[in-house]
Amino acid sequence: MISVNKSELLKEFLEYGKLQSVKIIDTHTHMHAVGGASTPVSSEEDCVKLMDDENIESIWCSTHEDLHTSMDEVNLGTQNFMKKYPDRVKGYYVFNPNYKKLYLESLDVVLKNDNFIGVKFLPNYHNHDLDGEGYREVLDFADEHKLIVLSHTWGDKPQNSVENVKNMIGSHKDLFFIMGHSAPGNLDGAIEVAKANENVYLDICDIHRHSGIIEKMVNAVGSERVLFGTDMPWYDPNYAIGSVLFANISDAEKENIFYKNAKKLLERSKR
Repeated sequence: MISVNKSELLKEFLEYGKLQSVKIIDTHTHMHAVGGASTPVSSEEDCVKLMDDENIESIWCSTHEDLHTSMDEVNLGTQNFMKKYPDRVKGYYVFNPNYKKLYLESLDVVLKNDNFIGVKFLPNYHNHDLDGEGYREVLDFADEHKLIVLSHTWGDKPQNSVENVKNMIGSHKDLFFIMGHSAPGNLDGAIEVAKANENVYLDICDIHRHSGIIEKMVNAVGSERVLFGTDMPWYDPNYAIGSVLFANISDAEKENIFYKNAKKLLERSKR
């Protein structure tokens, strides 16, 4: 495989153990320990060290405690992480519709804190349809302010399926929507949505581990609509980096996925 892959970026990685000429922005991460689970890293310090080791300029993050609990001060884990590493960590404001009033009352922090880039949804975990009433106000807010929305999507699993995305995006044209995991089990449907909506992006997070996925995304929608994500700390970023480097696409397309697309997305959005 190495002998026929002409990628200069791959050669660089194999020689130095990391990319040196291209920086990386990881658009789909979490942080902190999870009860009953083991992850490659869990502390903030270990996370930043790993970023340094693998030339990751910044991560876009929602911490585990913000994803899975309701708190008197919502999204406090992510805010503290951003405050500690303001140049390295951008945040998603997790919105849990089970505590809708509480979360709507705090939503303005996304506009007040420049390190928040948008909002994060877990429809299936929180038991609410992405295109349902639970998310309506926050989607309207994101649409009005041209914010980034990252939502868990997974095949045809109810509540965050491709059909839910289609129904939602039809009435929210100005937000920038990242299909988290790109709907494994129905990638063709995710590609269809992305092709029909220029503000919809595919996300390689977790789905990258399947052979040929990176090429399929790039060939279908263009490398400019594919974002690098790892689910760190669940995966070491090298796993996803290797999936891109060994893909049969050009180095220019790889650089788009690693860095340029995320950079341009931030510029396009109001963050």
